[in-house]
Amino acid sequence: MQDLSSMTQQIETVFKRIEREQMQDIPILNPALQVETIGFQEYQGRLIGVLITPWLMNLMLFPAEGEDWGELKLGDKQYHRLPANEYRFMVNEIDDIGLCQTHPIYSPMHEFMNQEHAVAAAESFMKTLMVEVEEPETDPHDEALLGRILRGEESVEVEMDGFALAEAKSKQQSGEAVVAQPVQITRRAFLGGRDS
Repeated sequence: MQDLSSMTQQIETVFKRIEREQMQDIPILNPALQVETIGFQEYQGRLIGVLITPWLMNLMLFPAEGEDWGELKLGDKQYHRLPANEYRFMVNEIDDIGLCQTHPIYSPMHEFMNQEHAVAAAESFMKTLMVEVEEPETDPHDEALLGRILRGEESVEVEMDGFALAEAKSKQQSGEAVVAQPVQITRRAFLGGRDS
């Protein structure tokens, strides 16, 4: 593994070239953003940090010195326990960078007003990521959990959405008592997008 400074510089160089040569005139680009690496550091011998581009924000993980990822297949998913949670990464190989694993944070990037906004989000993510949690929450992208929900083996609690909150506010203004409760969603409703 290269030293931290040269590695982050290499990542930025490669993704600026990708933007220049492959991403021009793609509607997904946010023109207010530029390629930048944020918060890269060594964790358990591996290099980890956030990559910002005009089209995505990814957490990137690189192998430790002497660690061989050569047996991993491109596109394979692997879970890694980090201080804040367990995250699912996908195995990638990027020209002039090599093998790495990536976890999506944001894509597309249209919600970011400017580079400072994106950098603040990336820094906040890295700061939270590195705070140790004894009992992490379930990965929000847990496909095994999603499978259990779809098979009806597990239910999911969903807080009131924007429409329900607007209705509750209307009732409050008219003097009606409103109690916000989680809603149990059935498999049929989950698949069909219905309330029951």
